[in-house]
Amino acid sequence: MPPAVKIVRFVVTAVFSLLAGVLVLQALAYGVGFALNPESGVGEFGYQTPTVVEPLTVMLVGLVGVGMLANAALLVVSVVLVWRANPAGAYVAMIVGGAYVLYGAVAYRAEWWWDANFYGFTGAALFVLAVAVRLLRPRNRGDDGA
Repeated sequence: MPPAVKIVRFVVTAVFSLLAGVLVLQALAYGVGFALNPESGVGEFGYQTPTVVEPLTVMLVGLVGVGMLANAALLVVSVVLVWRANPAGAYVAMIVGGAYVLYGAVAYRAEWWWDANFYGFTGAALFVLAVAVRLLRPRNRGDDGA
């Protein structure tokens, strides 16, 4: 394998890992708060904090927190697999990237512009980087060029 391809592969994998790391930190920042104390997170999903909060609303916010923690876990697994040259890591990241694009679409529909842009663009970037990582990986495990 030419040295230039190895350098490009390393750079793309590093950028992918950095983006995944930022998304893990963001998911943990929101997910832990929503999962451990969903009552305090109810105001995050509305323009004004409601005076009466239904128990179902609190449970749904808690589930959002659990989902964010699951995204963080999947991203960590994905990065570990990518660095171990396992093709499953890129595929997991593609799924998470697609989910983030869908989160962005939902936020766009709710007119949460900041969230829509963040989730839409980072999800698309994660998906594209995961595809690039997968395409730059050798097909055979023994064909690493080393």
